[in-house]
Amino acid sequence: MRLSAMSPGRQALLRVVRDPLAMGGAVVVVVVGFLCCFAPWFCSSPTEQRLWLGVTPPGSSHPAVPGQIHLQVGASSSQDWTGFSQVTIAVEEATYEDVRVRLRRGVLEIQKITGAERLERLDLDALPARVLGPGDMLGEPRRGQLVAGQPPPDGFFPTGESLLILRRSGPSAPVVWTISVNDGRITNLLRDATPQTSAEIPGETVRSIAGDGRDLRLTHPLGTDPLGRDVWARLLYGGRISLLVGLVATLVSVVIGVAVGAVAGFAGGRLDRWLMGAVDVLYAIPFIFLVILLMVTVRGEGGKNEFRDLLLLFAALGAVQWLTMARIVRGSVQSLAARDFVLAGRAVGLTPTRLLIRHVLPNCLGVIVVYATLTVPIVIMEESFLAFIGLGVSAGGVDAWGAQVDLGNQHIAWATGDRWWLLAAPVGAMVTVLAGLSLFGDRLRTQLDPKG
Repeated sequence: MRLSAMSPGRQALLRVVRDPLAMGGAVVVVVVGFLCCFAPWFCSSPTEQRLWLGVTPPGSSHPAVPGQIHLQVGASSSQDWTGFSQVTIAVEEATYEDVRVRLRRGVLEIQKITGAERLERLDLDALPARVLGPGDMLGEPRRGQLVAGQPPPDGFFPTGESLLILRRSGPSAPVVWTISVNDGRITNLLRDATPQTSAEIPGETVRSIAGDGRDLRLTHPLGTDPLGRDVWARLLYGGRISLLVGLVATLVSVVIGVAVGAVAGFAGGRLDRWLMGAVDVLYAIPFIFLVILLMVTVRGEGGKNEFRDLLLLFAALGAVQWLTMARIVRGSVQSLAARDFVLAGRAVGLTPTRLLIRHVLPNCLGVIVVYATLTVPIVIMEESFLAFIGLGVSAGGVDAWGAQVDLGNQHIAWATGDRWWLLAAPVGAMVTVLAGLSLFGDRLRTQLDPKG
């Protein structure tokens, strides 16, 4: 079909499809949206903590194990071992001994807890020990030379304390666990050829894991954060939140803005002056500060609630952005209200509501879509600003991109550039999506311009 024979709408659509910049921006947004929506296909769990890893650079890898491996004969394996008949885990189990150190009359008494053997000397410089607290929690390492009958080193005992339990690690002992698996269920469990019924293996002690002889390793394309969580996984799952906030808040602004602008533009007269006067007054109010005040107040009264915080953010940011949409729709409706098809509709007795909804607003759809597309990146930026000042949102233990930028900013070593990936990953994702949306919206506006 020749271009001149097409309807104006089809001509505009064809111009958009043939615009490489518009299509480039659209492809970027679609690809990122697809990765975020189907994140489980492309990454591991975003909340799994591997504290022994800490911060690792992009491309780092380790045995494919979680923080804790739970094994129980007859139960399903805690890992996805479907397809393997035998899994072998090589572990280095550290030995330890607990020592009681008591301060009595200013001098030390040193005694092993197991066996109650008294010690004359304890060298903590050669083999440091940690203070054993409630729940077997280990404190900071203790160093120094302890001699029975002598005062302790300065600062060894916290103020007011006279008894410490110290745990010293001993040499590691290599152990091999062999797990027989049938359709994901554990049928047999051996520890160095000795049958066991259950086991708890800390992930940090695992040196290698193999399924049917194949080495199983987990690679982190963008490294890990201070809690040992996969940055790539958190980026994809966090993108869900940021994109959801942008889309839903934009939808809220479109609904309010289109309703106010359409009524003002079509009714005209006193109602138009009142509504647009209210819009002008609201424009003078720094809405972002009202959003901050609202979120701080509601959070302070009800504590942290992920679902409520998300709804509040949708409503607050959507209520900020509807003013521009109302003005744009009002102008479009006013220009259409004087057209012949509107006058003809009034002449045949169509009600104003039916005329507005069925005939006028559909002709404003192009303008609405363009400015809605340009509103999404603005909303995402505002959400990121709120996250940067501590008012970010999360869902399922995963932060939105703005909160991840704040986390990266806190942990990057600015002097040396170390840990740069913690900041570069969320910033890069945001820049990519915002640039794609802005480029697509701008080119869409250009191609839908009837004068273009």
